[in-house]
Amino acid sequence: MKRSRRLVLLIALSLCGLGAVSAAGTWVRAFEGANYGAFFDVVLTDDGHAVAVGTTNHRHVPPYSGDVLLMKLTLGGDVVWERTWGGDGYEQARSIARVADGGFLVFGETDSLGAGDRDFFLLKIAADGSEEWVEVYGGPRREWPYGMLPLAGGDVLLYGFTTAESEARCQYAVRVTPDGALMWEYVAGDANEELILDALQTATGDIVLCLSIDEDGGLVKLNEHGEVQWAHRYELAGWQFPCAIAPADDGFFLAGFWMNETPRRQADTWLVRCSASGQLQWATSFGDPIHDDYAQEILRLDDGTYVIGGLGNGMPLSRVSQDGDVLWSQLLAGARVHAVEGLAALDDGGFLVAGMIQITNGRSYDAIVLRVDADGRIDQ
Repeated sequence: MKRSRRLVLLIALSLCGLGAVSAAGTWVRAFEGANYGAFFDVVLTDDGHAVAVGTTNHRHVPPYSGDVLLMKLTLGGDVVWERTWGGDGYEQARSIARVADGGFLVFGETDSLGAGDRDFFLLKIAADGSEEWVEVYGGPRREWPYGMLPLAGGDVLLYGFTTAESEARCQYAVRVTPDGALMWEYVAGDANEELILDALQTATGDIVLCLSIDEDGGLVKLNEHGEVQWAHRYELAGWQFPCAIAPADDGFFLAGFWMNETPRRQADTWLVRCSASGQLQWATSFGDPIHDDYAQEILRLDDGTYVIGGLGNGMPLSRVSQDGDVLWSQLLAGARVHAVEGLAALDDGGFLVAGMIQITNGRSYDAIVLRVDADGRIDQ
């Protein structure tokens, strides 16, 4: 679906969105067809709307093609504007963040620009979705993005993995200034696969990276200059790793994936509490007794509880206590595999949820955005 070697922003002329809006204010909007692949993040705007980002085509197998998908919606579910951005290759956006001038930073991967197979890109767009600038980061081999962390003072951390000459996947992060200039690059790892899946900044300005290390999870703490302060690998029975990290009282709360060592190999949501120095204090799991599911996104709420969005049959959304007790759990969509990829808390106590729906063939997806109430329900 690429039309030019020059990167462009295009205004979509038609919408394929399907969905319903309820009288209670909750709603579901599914965007189906070749122009809609997935939403990976959503952020609220200064004018009381929301912007979701993702890709026009999302597949697990070749051929890979697609552009960055940008969409502004009202909190009632109406589309304000829609844009795509891309070149001759493949682009998808993984994260979006507001900036002080009312515009946004959009982070993802590109193989139209850069030094190698795929690289990180950071795109600055104005409030109307028009491009202002783009920067690219990475080396001659593949870089894979997982997320973006806005830092105090306006800097940004971009993270994921890079591929070594040995084909091992290594931790990779870059810190850039508000205008995209590279400050430092962090590369680490001696296992076969070490991925940075999430990150947060502490009150003292340090950065904690949330890792998948082969079949284990771990944390790494960096100072503001990208120097390692401590590192922990949690070598437990089975296969587990944290996909998301949030602050806890004097420590960290992690949510992710756990699979047991029985022949059935059931995957469940894995919750972990760690001390401020990264020591594992406890771990627990929960999930559908029949289908695989695991956590992908986490929000800490004002009362200290957490809302967790997952990948699984029916698009799971749960709220848990600081002790890991499940307060409620909802399935937001139908019987197919759905994934929560982005969460935003609303003033009324509800949530915006962005994600994707698996198409029947199991190899591609459609995009979806939902508004749910404070208990994760959709009233229709």
